[in-house]
Amino acid sequence: MFRCVLALAAVVTVGSVGFSLIEGWSTWKSIYFTLITITTVGYGDEGLSPYGKAYAATMIVGGIGVATYSLSLLVQTAVSCQFAWRRKMQSSIDHITDHVIVCGFGRMGQAVCDQLVREEAPFVVVEPKAEVCELALERGCLVVHGNAAEDSVLQQAGIERARSVVCAAACDSENVFITLSSRELNKDLFIVSRADGSGATRKLQRAGASLVVSPHQTAGAKVATTIIRPHVSDLLDLGQGSADSFCLGELNVQEGCILDGRSVEDFGHTEPHIVFVSILRKNGERVVRPSGAERFQPGDTVVVVGTGEDLVRMREHVDSDVVTL
Repeated sequence: MFRCVLALAAVVTVGSVGFSLIEGWSTWKSIYFTLITITTVGYGDEGLSPYGKAYAATMIVGGIGVATYSLSLLVQTAVSCQFAWRRKMQSSIDHITDHVIVCGFGRMGQAVCDQLVREEAPFVVVEPKAEVCELALERGCLVVHGNAAEDSVLQQAGIERARSVVCAAACDSENVFITLSSRELNKDLFIVSRADGSGATRKLQRAGASLVVSPHQTAGAKVATTIIRPHVSDLLDLGQGSADSFCLGELNVQEGCILDGRSVEDFGHTEPHIVFVSILRKNGERVVRPSGAERFQPGDTVVVVGTGEDLVRMREHVDSDVVTL
C-alpha cells in the first residue's frame, strides 16, 4: 500500500511540476490538470502550448497506467487484508480445543462471555448479525459470523473439539435447532440452553440439552432468596469477581496429582481454608459432606468452597480446571 501511494504521489508531483514549468501555471492549477489527466476526466486542454500538449500526451500514456494500476492494487490490498484478518482469526479458532461455543451475543451471551473471560476459559462466539459481530470483535472475542443452527457454522467454530455449547439465542425455536445440530455433531457435549417460554424446557431437553436455564425464573429465584435470606445472598455475592470472593469451585482429580490417594483430613492440613462440599465418584456415586477419612481417587470430581485466591492456589496444586460458579 505504501508503494502504491508513493507511485501515485510521484505521478502527481512530476505532472504538476512539468505543467508548472512548461505552461507557467500556478501550483494548484498544475495539480488540478494533472489529476483530470491521469483520471481520464478531461475538461479540455486549458489552452496548452505545443510543448504542453506533448507533455500531456506523455502523462496520458504513462500516468494513467501508473494511476490505474496503483488504485486497483490499493483496493485489492485492502480486500486481501480483510480476508487475511479473517483467515488469521479462523486459524486461531482451528487451534483451540476444549473450548466453549457461545451461540448468540445478546445480553445473556455477553454475560456468559464476561464470566468466561474472568475464568480465562477459551470460547468462540457465533452470531448471525454483522453489527453484533463487530461488537464482539471490539471486546476481543473470537467470532464466527453465521447462523449457529447450520452444521457448517458450528464446524467452523470447532464443535468437534469443544467441551460445551451455550445456546443463548433470543428465540426458543432457534435454541432448539442449535441444540439438535450441536448434539448431532458432538455426542459428548455439555449443552446449556436458554428457555423463555413455559413449554420450551421439555422440548430443549428432548432435543439434547444437558441443562436448560430460564433467565426469568433464575432472576425471580434470586430476588426471592435475597428477600427471604439476605445475609446468605450477601455472602454469595461478596466481592464477586475479585480474588477474595466467596466461590464454589470444581476440581478434577487426575492420576498422580497431589490429591490422588490422600484423605480429606490429610489434605485439609495443606489447605485449611478450603471446605470440601461433595465428591462425585467416577462410577456416579456422590458423597456429600465427605468425612475426613474419605480418600480422593482418579476420576473424582470434587466441589469445594473458598475464596478466589484459594481456588487459584488449588488449581496450581492439583493442575486441573477450577470453575468458579
